[in-house]
Amino acid sequence: MFRRKSLFTVLLALIVSLSILPIFKLDTHAATVNASTLAELQQAINDAPPATEIVLTADIPLTATVTVPSGKDITLSGGFTLTRTNSAIAFDIKEGASLTWQDIILDGNAQDTNYKSAVINNQGKLTINGGEIKNVRSNSPMVGIVTAKGPNAVLTMNGGSIHDNYMSNQFTNVVKITEGASFFMNGGDISNNTLDYSGSNGLNSAVGVEGIKGTSTMEMIGGTITGNTGEYGGILVGTYSTNYTMQNNFSNPAHYYSKGILNLKGGTISNNTAAVLGGGIAVNGTGILTMDGGTISGNKAPFGGGIGVVDYLTSADGKRFGEARWRGFFPAAVTINDGLITGNEATMTAVTSQITDPNAENGVGGGLYVASKEVYVNGGQFTNNTAGKQGGGIYVASVPYVLKMGKTLVTENTATKIGGGMWLCPTGSATTAVTNGASFFDNKAGNGAENNDTGSAGDDVASINKQDPATQTLILSNNGLDNWLVHWYEDGKIDEAYLGNSDGSPRYPNTVNPVVERGTLDGITDKIALKAIVSDEGKAAARNVAKVIVTGNTAPRGGGIGSNGAVVFGRDPVNYDKVDLTVSKKWENSNTNHVTSVTVGLFRITKADFDAVTLTNTDGSMLDTTGMSESEIFQAKVDKLMTSGAATYAQIDQVVLNEANDWKFMFVDLIKYDMVNDAQDTTNPNIYFAREMDTDGNWVANDSKAKFGTQKIKASYKVTKNSSGAYDQVITNEEVKFREIEITKKWVGGSANQVEVQLYKDGVVEGTPVTLNAANNWTTTFTNLPVRDAGRTVDNLYEVREVGETGNIITIDGAKYQVTYGLIDANGKMEITNKKEPEPTPSVETGDSSNLPLFGTILMMSLLVTACVAKKRASILG
Repeated sequence: MFRRKSLFTVLLALIVSLSILPIFKLDTHAATVNASTLAELQQAINDAPPATEIVLTADIPLTATVTVPSGKDITLSGGFTLTRTNSAIAFDIKEGASLTWQDIILDGNAQDTNYKSAVINNQGKLTINGGEIKNVRSNSPMVGIVTAKGPNAVLTMNGGSIHDNYMSNQFTNVVKITEGASFFMNGGDISNNTLDYSGSNGLNSAVGVEGIKGTSTMEMIGGTITGNTGEYGGILVGTYSTNYTMQNNFSNPAHYYSKGILNLKGGTISNNTAAVLGGGIAVNGTGILTMDGGTISGNKAPFGGGIGVVDYLTSADGKRFGEARWRGFFPAAVTINDGLITGNEATMTAVTSQITDPNAENGVGGGLYVASKEVYVNGGQFTNNTAGKQGGGIYVASVPYVLKMGKTLVTENTATKIGGGMWLCPTGSATTAVTNGASFFDNKAGNGAENNDTGSAGDDVASINKQDPATQTLILSNNGLDNWLVHWYEDGKIDEAYLGNSDGSPRYPNTVNPVVERGTLDGITDKIALKAIVSDEGKAAARNVAKVIVTGNTAPRGGGIGSNGAVVFGRDPVNYDKVDLTVSKKWENSNTNHVTSVTVGLFRITKADFDAVTLTNTDGSMLDTTGMSESEIFQAKVDKLMTSGAATYAQIDQVVLNEANDWKFMFVDLIKYDMVNDAQDTTNPNIYFAREMDTDGNWVANDSKAKFGTQKIKASYKVTKNSSGAYDQVITNEEVKFREIEITKKWVGGSANQVEVQLYKDGVVEGTPVTLNAANNWTTTFTNLPVRDAGRTVDNLYEVREVGETGNIITIDGAKYQVTYGLIDANGKMEITNKKEPEPTPSVETGDSSNLPLFGTILMMSLLVTACVAKKRASILG
């Protein structure tokens, strides 16, 4: 019995122990092994269970390759240094194997590498969390110091540093991602590596994401790639050359369309230098870049200091294959949605045979260089980049290349010669669409139009005579971002030089006399220099909605953007029906002390929305508009719109009227019809209306009084439909003079407790009655009474009458008063006198004949009584 109980107890304990094991998770790296020699390290790897941490306990010379076989999951730590002693591969991570690099230092010891080899060759999974990889000196071609190769190869960098390595020869990278491998960079740095591009060297970069024998990808979320030098800069995405690509890919149909893909979401690519293309990133041939974040700063290259993009479509091979087929192989596609491209420089970092563009001898495209038809800039900032030749912020290389940009603000860029905001060469084109287009303002050519710098021209845009006017044009909409108007004016003139210089003409506003607004420039093929004038409110609106910011960039031509190809801002349509209208201001002739300028806003609403505005009386009933003019109805609807909080209308411009512009402004090339899905709705025209702003910054309603300087003035608006179908608008202002009337109540023969008086204007009640009594000393003053209403030729007639008075008699508490109204004197004072009537006396007054009938009746009755008494006495006596 005892043995049975003991056995039962043991089994129960075993069951309980097994049942609670899942509660305590086993550490997947529970196995830990120390190693102090190369042999111990390799043996520990060979003998390791699937997940093992190997801790180095000493520095180790690497006299042979360390191999991580398939199925092994090794973490290497300890903080010691592994030093290469020969050109062999240091670590070979087989497919299906995993190595996590914690804090180990791999010192290349200036040792060379073998042909098509690596220092760390990864076909499995390599994760770098810390440590260093440095001091490799490779002179062999097709080498990657850290290589991820094959469709199952993954490199993840969370920390650590790969730095101060040297490589010469061709097709080399410090980090090479190839044949379908993947690289995830979350942290750490790849820095200060030198890739020699002299002589027969070149075709190299710090990081290479190759579209060779499979599509390779890199995702960068964090970390830094900085201070590296190569023929291409920080990262090469795609391929080194078309010949190299075709040799590797075209022998296998499965590899025809191999791509190199970079998804840039964060991190920093800075201070790298390229001898040819893309100081920060080169998107070459088979490359595809999507930029959703991150910073590209301080990089240098002749073509694209920040980013350089080339598809080789114009090469002999590109022409031989044909555009559609070639672009399938070599798209060189870039989509920028966000991120910062700043402080990069397009400059001649090297003199190589690969730089053949005669227009780029000093560098083009400080922030971005485009030689592709697949570049889309939807967002992001291009700031403070420079170019030695053209396109400080962005440059498009040539025909047939096209850069597509959305909601772009080009502002505060500088060109030392022409085209502060944008410059177009003889083959360059630009189009700004009506919707989601662009706004240009506050750019500068030379010292600017404001300083009449005749040595330069075109603060905002400069365009040269076109080689092919049929296909190369300048189209600039005057409908800027958020639908605020841009007013285009000529700003200096351009000479006959191929790239263009100022011809010494005066700058805006003296280029053309009188000044003429160009409106929308549609299909300009002749040379022209332009200044954009935008209201402060329009500038603020543009800054608020812009997705792409191009600002602070500099170049001799095209401080912000330069183009030998085409730049397209926004979406269609470019062409649209237009209307013009004039807003004018008229002052009362006698008013010689009015303000010297007024601000006028222009607003837009569709006819459908305008027609939907209903006019009502104060009680909510429909207003009878019979007898009202079209202008009166128009203004009544505008006033209701602007006080209703409706969102159906929007301000699109704000201008100043003054004596210099004869108190009028003509708005030209306004959009005639509503735009729906980027197309005109010809059934729904736009309605434009104006309002002026008072001194306090308020929009003044029709027939309303407002303050203008020291005067209080009434504003009236009148519209007249013009030949284009829009309404010209006239604003009339008359100074409203005011007066006061002081009323004093006088009493004669007695007084009441209080009376009420009522003000009348032209016989019509004005305001409510006012009570006079002893508390206010029987006095009141009516103030702010307009002497004359707007539009009238005679003064208003004011009267004050006592409430309840009829025929100058009023009864108060049973007493009658004679009411006498005095005249309103020159000081606006008036007296109203109430004289009380005497009450009647009940006694009969002598000589009053009104009681004769009564007295006669009494006398007759007395005589009859006397006769009766006498007769009765006689009867008794007789």
